[in-house]
Amino acid sequence: MAAVLGIAAMVTVVAAAPSVAQGDKNSLSGKGLPRDRGATTLTTNGQTFLEINAANELVHWSRSGESYAKQVRGWGWSGTRAITTLDEQNFLEVKNDGRLSKWSWNGTWYTEAVIGWGWNNARLITGTSLGQFIEVNNQGELAYWTIDGSNGLSKVVRGWGWGATRSITGLDPFLFIEVKGDANHSVSYWVNAQNGLEEHAAIGSSFSGVRLIAGGDVDHFTVIGTNGNLVEFAWVDAGEESGYYGTVRGWGWGGTRLIG
Repeated sequence: MAAVLGIAAMVTVVAAAPSVAQGDKNSLSGKGLPRDRGATTLTTNGQTFLEINAANELVHWSRSGESYAKQVRGWGWSGTRAITTLDEQNFLEVKNDGRLSKWSWNGTWYTEAVIGWGWNNARLITGTSLGQFIEVNNQGELAYWTIDGSNGLSKVVRGWGWGATRSITGLDPFLFIEVKGDANHSVSYWVNAQNGLEEHAAIGSSFSGVRLIAGGDVDHFTVIGTNGNLVEFAWVDAGEESGYYGTVRGWGWGGTRLIG
């Protein structure tokens, strides 16, 4: 449920830090990350994600055994700059012409509602629930946006100085992952707390081998590595070793353009 706007493929692995999705470790530490927030709004329950492939098809992928089953749901998506899932039936699209559209699945096809214009200034965008998403703009502001029942939008700026951030990935309304723009592409978890955003560093991990990321829910997210591997990360409670652990779910995803 996350998208990276206008960012090229990530650089090669930095030897000083094992690279998630490229190396053997395939884990992202979570020591000290608060996860006892009570009930949270799930997105896709970690079961599905969307892809726009090299042929500009819109593809819905749903869990099937140890991998995912493919369903093509649209064609001609070359004008899309980003997609991000809100829940299993709804997603957002940022178009190259600056329109923001919300798409809803009725079981047979998607219907489109244009809910914003002038979104060329959006650099990063990620959904966190059906009614909420996060944006980082070209000025480095981080804002939470709320979508009301009539598809109106309201904005609250929660941070500044996010100009160097490489990507953000929403997992639920209270948690998102940031990949930084430093040499190692290091990772932090951010908790949306009452008094502001709280950062929890994922020490020792690098996302230098990760090209695209999509959040599923608080316990799951999916990445595509620069080597073309599709890797699913799931939360494991293991005391000092707690964190997100990755399992390869597919190969040959090098041509994928966007996931969300």
